[in-house]
Amino acid sequence: MKKFMGASLLMLVISALQTNAFAGSLNCSFKNAEVRVEGIETLQISDEALVVNQNEIIPLAHTRIKCGAFGRQDRFDGVGGGLQIILKSCTDEAALEGHLIDAANAKVAEVVCDEVTP
Repeated sequence: MKKFMGASLLMLVISALQTNAFAGSLNCSFKNAEVRVEGIETLQISDEALVVNQNEIIPLAHTRIKCGAFGRQDRFDGVGGGLQIILKSCTDEAALEGHLIDAANAKVAEVVCDEVTP
């Protein structure tokens, strides 16, 4: 009975943690310095939005998707200011990876978000 109670408590804690994708904000950067979107110096992501250059905010939609061997993971999508962002946590590292699309200039850059800021 004690093991059952411990397992039940652990499941409740895991469920509570999954309701928040992450706490705080993550700094994002371009994976390749040569392939980047012009004019973008900083990218920061929170649960609700992507902040571009510390002033433009792109609202994000959060969904849970199936990622093969990784099980159900997080996906964030957003559109705004001529940009589209698609980020997934389907990696074996603790990071969000995806693409930033500049529709006006027909440019796509790979993005990784993994540095936690307070």
